[in-house]
Amino acid sequence: MIIKRNRPPKASPGRRIIKRNRPAVGEVIGKTIVKRHRGVVVGGPPERPRGPRGPRFHRPGFSWRPSKALLWTAATVATLAAAVYGGYWVWTSPFFKVSDIQVVGNQRISNTTVVEAVDLLGESMFDADLAAAQEALYAQPLVNSVKIERDWPHSIRIVVEERKAWGTWEQSGVRYTIDREGVVLGVGAAPEGSPVIKSSEPGNRITGDHVDYQAVDATAEIYEKLPRQLGTTVAEVAFITGKGVQVTTTNNQTALFGDSSSIPYKLSVWAALQSEAQAQRINYTTIDLRYGNRPVLQ
Repeated sequence: MIIKRNRPPKASPGRRIIKRNRPAVGEVIGKTIVKRHRGVVVGGPPERPRGPRGPRFHRPGFSWRPSKALLWTAATVATLAAAVYGGYWVWTSPFFKVSDIQVVGNQRISNTTVVEAVDLLGESMFDADLAAAQEALYAQPLVNSVKIERDWPHSIRIVVEERKAWGTWEQSGVRYTIDREGVVLGVGAAPEGSPVIKSSEPGNRITGDHVDYQAVDATAEIYEKLPRQLGTTVAEVAFITGKGVQVTTTNNQTALFGDSSSIPYKLSVWAALQSEAQAQRINYTTIDLRYGNRPVLQ
């Protein structure tokens, strides 16, 4: 049996073996191909086993997502901005400017007079001063009451109630129509059968003047109550300067009332004196009732 051993050859005497780590000049050395597969080196020296990895530090990146609260706030701000802009547009829009004024209920006052008095054309429907317009109309002598309302989108409706003719105030030969408050409405005839007051005052009257209210109040009560208490009617009422109201009946009796105070009481005194005078067969033509319970017969 032959046994071969792999032993290094012995060096020949006189020859030295030189080992070089680097190739000699002109020597070609084959390249070692190293393949790595999943961290394992194939065909090369084994890799040193890796230890446990340490903590990794990531570079912070920019990644932002808005929260629901922020989105809701942004939506609210956008809605408010749109509402403000829309409100401003509506406020300043010519579509909501007063371009039409409707006047109803007027007979003596012209529409032009009413429109010029309120001065609302071109004003905004939102802040048009209706209170000032109403006050301006009350300054008109023929206006008794006024109602002003907005008729959207660009109209104003004015309902006028004029003063109503109640009686006649005759002064300096001119007959003026007056209302129940004694305001002169103009020259002309009053309703048929209405009171007539003849004044001894000088001068003339113009529309809007106020005649003596005491005379008007006294006349109104006398026309209403005298027929029931004395059984007669009024023929004439006069307003005498310095004396006041004087009434003449259809049976030619005259009573001086003075002012408008205590008219029912004065009529009662007159009725009582008339009954007593008839019982005693006393004739009289004038009775002065200005002093209350001290009447004077003439």
